[in-house]
Amino acid sequence: MLLVPLIILALLFLVGAIALGIGHKGWNWGTIVAAWLILLTSVGAFFLVGMLGQRERQWRKVVAAYEAAIARERDALVPAGGKLRPDPASKPIATLENERDRWGRVRDTINTWRGRHWDNADFVPPAEGRPGTITIAGLESSTINPGAELYVFDSTPIEQGGRFLGAYRVDAVDKNVFKVSNISVPDAADLKALAQPRNGQVAVYEDLPIDRSIAFYRTAVPAPPGGDAAGDAAETSTELLDGSAGPRKSDPEAMLRHLEGKLEELRLHDTVIAGAEANAAAPPTDGEDAAATDGEIAPGATRPVADPMASLTPPLGVRWARVVFNRAFDYTWPDGTTSVFRAGEVLPSIPADQIAVLRERGADFTSTWSIPPGLYWANVEFKQPHSFLRPQGEPLEFEPGRTVQFDLETAKGLEAEGVATITSVVFRRPLADGNVALRGAGQLQSNGKALPFEVVGLVVMRRILEEDKRSIDASIGQLTGAKASTDEEIALRKTEQAEFDDDIEHWNLDVDAAERTAAAFETRLSSVRRELATAEKAIGALGRDLTAMTDALTRAIDQSAPAPSRPPVPTDIGR
Repeated sequence: MLLVPLIILALLFLVGAIALGIGHKGWNWGTIVAAWLILLTSVGAFFLVGMLGQRERQWRKVVAAYEAAIARERDALVPAGGKLRPDPASKPIATLENERDRWGRVRDTINTWRGRHWDNADFVPPAEGRPGTITIAGLESSTINPGAELYVFDSTPIEQGGRFLGAYRVDAVDKNVFKVSNISVPDAADLKALAQPRNGQVAVYEDLPIDRSIAFYRTAVPAPPGGDAAGDAAETSTELLDGSAGPRKSDPEAMLRHLEGKLEELRLHDTVIAGAEANAAAPPTDGEDAAATDGEIAPGATRPVADPMASLTPPLGVRWARVVFNRAFDYTWPDGTTSVFRAGEVLPSIPADQIAVLRERGADFTSTWSIPPGLYWANVEFKQPHSFLRPQGEPLEFEPGRTVQFDLETAKGLEAEGVATITSVVFRRPLADGNVALRGAGQLQSNGKALPFEVVGLVVMRRILEEDKRSIDASIGQLTGAKASTDEEIALRKTEQAEFDDDIEHWNLDVDAAERTAAAFETRLSSVRRELATAEKAIGALGRDLTAMTDALTRAIDQSAPAPSRPPVPTDIGR
């Protein structure tokens, strides 16, 4: 655009120069003045055009800077080599607006405390087969229809025994009075809570919150008259099993520590808790040189990422542990009962905070943290090509150098195989869905197939436990009857045993007499046997004598009167 005025100015300067060159032919003051005016005008115009060009160049720089800033803020583009490329450190406004809408929908889904609720409602719980009533004052036109569910909370402060009073189904509606019935059968603890004096004042919610982990965070704890919070804490403290003084279940300090732990889980949700990113984000401790910090390593050096399973303290979000005793140990449970564990015996579930108590008491054991699935994830970098087979579709192929996120167990398996290296561990806090916890979520599915587990709610679990309890009670009744019958049978057998013992005494006397008789018989038998032997010897001698005498008589007869069929026997044959 600046070429056109420059060309015009150049023509004017040329015309002025020609006018001065030919001015001597028709020399006059008018020609001279006109020539000089043209020359001065052209020089001034040149100066003004130069200033205008410089000004325009400055404005072009400003406009380019504004355009670059707009592109960076609106489209997340930064200049590179005369071109614009996406900025990895920011996102376009359209993407941010889309994410804002998505998070808004998630917030509206999760934050169900914004649903309708009514404070200071009158509540009469169902009892003895009669329906209960909920009366909401000031409710002109009700949109709560029969079949709806209402959730009742005690308005009494929680430190004074206030609690969730249960879920109730609306059976009938009469303006602002609702007849309700129990969704689940209340147990002894529920009946005790319902019997607490409250003047009928409760808070009624139309929806349960999905996650109310910090619902009572920073709740003001009113001090009773004539006391302070410290004194009250001292009064409500009790002695723990390890001999130390600790808070009761309703102690505000214990509740606050619990909620602060929940808040820490919320703060660290979906963040890297172990690995290079976590080490870079963690500042050095006070009085410690950053160069000498144990967490620092030399550039280019590598080290294994911390494994939550190997931690001596309970990892974030872990509530239970599995213990195998190496030596016999007597363990006192929090309720005061004592169990004796032998060497090699397994305790499948123990509160995670009791591991330190076991260690302090000198127990010899091996523990493993019970980490819920989905709590920890790991970013892994593949060192070699690897493929994952899928039930449907083609296998997933991973090239060396690619970074992928898996659950911690799968990532540790890949690292053990030497296929990949764990670069960082990510913590993800699972949602605590009150409605799902109460009612369940049914059968879960993945890719159209039912998963091998089902989320059951407290109501279903309670029904299952009640059915098991009825079955156990029936078994107990049967066992009681069997025990009574067995006791009668044992009494009868004891009577028979007494009779048998009396018979045994008589039988023993008979046996002694029989043994004495047998001994006498044995003695007489021995004597008779000796007499028999003597008689047999005498009979043998007499028999020999009889044979000799018979032979002698036969010879004598034969000599005197021989038989006709045989010759006479000589008289001297026997000599």
